[in-house]
Amino acid sequence: MLQRSQNSLRLGALAFAAFLGLQAFWILATEIVRPKVAYFPGDKAASEIAAAQRGSAQFAAWIGIARGDIWADYAITLLSQLLADGKDTKAGDARELTESTRSVAITAAKLAPTDARIWLLLAMVDQRLDWLGRGIPGPLKMSYYTGPNVVALMPSRLLIATRSAAITDPELQDLVGREIRTIVTRRPDLRPALFVAYRDALPEGRKFIDSKVSDLDSNLMASIRASVPAQATTSPQGASQPRPATTPVSPENAPRQ
Repeated sequence: MLQRSQNSLRLGALAFAAFLGLQAFWILATEIVRPKVAYFPGDKAASEIAAAQRGSAQFAAWIGIARGDIWADYAITLLSQLLADGKDTKAGDARELTESTRSVAITAAKLAPTDARIWLLLAMVDQRLDWLGRGIPGPLKMSYYTGPNVVALMPSRLLIATRSAAITDPELQDLVGREIRTIVTRRPDLRPALFVAYRDALPEGRKFIDSKVSDLDSNLMASIRASVPAQATTSPQGASQPRPATTPVSPENAPRQ
């Protein structure tokens, strides 16, 4: 009986060792094929680089099927493909790619719900499907809650919020207002993002930016207003004309104070 117990123990240890070996191989294989995708592309050049890694990111997601961070990389390459192609993509192809991006992002969100960039990506995709952004408050709020201090996401979050109907949501206004305060008071390097957001915002978004920035730095707000051509502030009907396609923000290319 003692011999039988020892054999069972050996078999159990051997099975556990084999399981650990397979797990280690799985992790190693995933990391070998995983491309080095930017955390969150911030301009067209970065988007083009990320888009070129789409195939390897898809293969890595297939191998690391249970890892949310791998699926997040894959979703970012798909979004980058959308942004890099721009107007060169046919409407039908763009729609199909947008739907694919959303599907992959949802998978990533289920596997890694604490990854703030995935929620922002979902908000960006949803705005492409509905440029007024009526469905984006939920994922955008989740991006703020899961990564309130992630600097790489601040410019894009500000842009998405202020050029969509989402900015009328009181809870989101509080979150965006805090981020604007952070940019104005502690991150002067991100101030160009305020210029970009104000230029592309809906009337409600511009009013919100104006109110928040004026309370913190009236001179900065005057510079932001002055950077927007008069014809860009209103249409003949008095409404702003934001671009329907969502693009990343590159503070380096924005007007500077």
